[in-house]
Amino acid sequence: MNTTLPATSSATLAQTVVQNDSSAVAVKASATQTAYALLEQLTVEREVWQDTVYRTSNEHLYALLQKCYQFYTDMCTDTANAKALRQALTDYSNIKSYVFTSATHSLTKIVKCVFGADRRRVSAYSIALRAALSNNVKAQDIPAFINDGGGVEQLRLAKSSTSMTPKQKAAVASDAVADRNLAVVSSKAFAENFDGGKIGMNTVLLGTWQADGSIIVRAVVQNDTVVNAALASFYSTNKSAADAKVAEIKAANDSNARLSAIKTAALTA
Repeated sequence: MNTTLPATSSATLAQTVVQNDSSAVAVKASATQTAYALLEQLTVEREVWQDTVYRTSNEHLYALLQKCYQFYTDMCTDTANAKALRQALTDYSNIKSYVFTSATHSLTKIVKCVFGADRRRVSAYSIALRAALSNNVKAQDIPAFINDGGGVEQLRLAKSSTSMTPKQKAAVASDAVADRNLAVVSSKAFAENFDGGKIGMNTVLLGTWQADGSIIVRAVVQNDTVVNAALASFYSTNKSAADAKVAEIKAANDSNARLSAIKTAALTA
């Protein structure tokens, strides 16, 4: 049996297409409005979060970092209390099984003891506090310093953009200390171990501070690795005078130009 399908006119097909198109446009418009409303709502929630939870969270973080910084400054004096603080930091680190190298800054040790072993977090917080230290910031001004610097992450990025290798720091520091003369130390023991080939070269004297401000020299170290480490340490703790050259350093694309800019600043210290 043959079945005849009803004929569909062109007008009917056209009407169906128009209806489908109108429906698609309506759906698209509705989706757009929904998405727009959602983004508006999320923006409002972000503003509330930024003005409350985020701000409060940062305030608490900066307060903690301020206390870490205060701990450091308190242990940097020649008092019985400062000595106890230094020993407590060492003991606490040992209890927590935190391992540090001889070059690890005490601020980094304090931050790690407080915030745990998250390397990236410890590094960021330590950099922020050491930046404050190099700028002679007082403990009570730490929150303002970090906030004015754009936060911990911005201070970390600013640090990394001008970072140097320990060898580069040692080279800069070697030039920087060449014209300094804090004291002349001589003794028969020095003469007995004197090497004429070392004239004009840097060396490290291992000594102990005394209460009257004098230093008892315990040993002479001439190993290049030790000397370079000492010079790099000197650079790290005496580079505040280089801040005026930071813009030049950031603008320098060539590594030699960058080193030259830093060296110029260091030599003016």
